[in-house]
Amino acid sequence: MFKEMEFYNPTKNGDLEKIKLFTDAYRGSQLFKEINVQRDNHKAVSALFTDIDDTFFKEGKENSMKELTDNLKENNVPLIAVTGNDYKRIWDRIKSGELPYFDVIVGSVGTEIFFLHKNEDNTFEYKRDAYFEDMLSGGNFDRREVVGKSIELIETLSGEMPECEFNFQNTQAEESFLLNQSVDHQPYKVSFYFFADEELLDKIVEIASGKFSDKSIIICEEIGYNSKLSAEDKKRKYCLDIVPLTKGDAVNYLSKMTGIEQGVVSGDSGNDVRMLLDSSNLNAVLVGGYKNEALKNIKKEIEDSPHSNWKHGKRSFQKIVRADGTVKNIYIEPEPNKRQASESILRAASILMRAEAIFKKKKE
Repeated sequence: MFKEMEFYNPTKNGDLEKIKLFTDAYRGSQLFKEINVQRDNHKAVSALFTDIDDTFFKEGKENSMKELTDNLKENNVPLIAVTGNDYKRIWDRIKSGELPYFDVIVGSVGTEIFFLHKNEDNTFEYKRDAYFEDMLSGGNFDRREVVGKSIELIETLSGEMPECEFNFQNTQAEESFLLNQSVDHQPYKVSFYFFADEELLDKIVEIASGKFSDKSIIICEEIGYNSKLSAEDKKRKYCLDIVPLTKGDAVNYLSKMTGIEQGVVSGDSGNDVRMLLDSSNLNAVLVGGYKNEALKNIKKEIEDSPHSNWKHGKRSFQKIVRADGTVKNIYIEPEPNKRQASESILRAASILMRAEAIFKKKKE
């Protein structure tokens, strides 16, 4: 299936047409420049991949976001946004001054990639990675087929669980899409809203995964709605996305294509889980204020691994030891109500830097 494919790297296979699709966006980008500075300084290429809302950006935590951004710039470490929002929405927020210029924007749950370029007049613009888009278009995500099967899924869940109110996020737009009417849509993502407690949530995920076994099913809480609920409210609002790949796949693609060897990947919600767990050799950070479904799924992954076990108490880092002996380090904020968003990333980075310094000293 597409989401499990090994990404084809045109730069290693001599496909000149494919190489141009990628290099048109990458060459001369801010990411390209920062990676070259790191290489010139004989450093392993590092980057920060981060979800945006409630991870990198959070109201009231703007100072820590700025501190993190400044630290990255000083050390020529690329800042890469990996978000469920589409590129246009993030670009509008950047232009408003709410967000900084990310070196790369990976939008729509990992299904679009844009590289930042600085023009001669010192203005900035983003260029789409046409190779990545070409690769997606050659996969198995036929949007018309997905929407058609989604209608069947809605009918099934409406009959079995009417209280969940499972439906498209924009029913009118999807109906217009099927009728070949001109409508703005995300080509590699179909999205839904529904309401559920934990038991119904698991059932819905099971049914949706069975219906779309060759696609990625991404679940996350609807932040704006659920933030107004009390802790006693068990029924919450969720977003479900059907996509051809995950945020983690997009992170691994960028790492392979650009030579990023190490760094940090951070998130807070259900649609960040695969990115945190599957992102090759990057250290993962589950920031304070994390959503319950994120902690639940990460804890389950650790407990289900035959080579790992969940460390209880206020331990900051958990470890997953893979079958091949490689280790995935996951920082889970031990004080999630006190330290949140970029504060957690700064804290995790500080711990990792101290550990690296100790390791180097022992080797001397």
